[in-house]
Amino acid sequence: MGRFARPSTLVGIAAPMAVWALHFVVLYSLQGLTCGEGWNPRSSFWAMVALTIPALAAIAWLGLRALRTARAVTSGEPAARRARFAAQATGLCAVLATVAVLFTVVPVLLLPVCR
Repeated sequence: MGRFARPSTLVGIAAPMAVWALHFVVLYSLQGLTCGEGWNPRSSFWAMVALTIPALAAIAWLGLRALRTARAVTSGEPAARRARFAAQATGLCAVLATVAVLFTVVPVLLLPVCR
């Protein structure tokens, strides 16, 4: 990734939440198609689990990258403080996105696919 998606840019800050949003849409679209089109519920269940693992991995990667960026900034200049703040905001968004993904996937794991 270039400078566009660094943790200190707006796109970088929003990236963990974008991963959660994509996971949310795909997961519940798959569940709706399973119930509406008569797809195999067991296969859909495992597909949903398989989609959750890379989503959590991507969020973890974004959060760790933000943590490394925040720790690397040592200067007290205003631009450096802004970069550190943005990296910390990215890390907090990654924590929030992780919780959101878990809250999204728990009903899928605990309840029958089509009810």
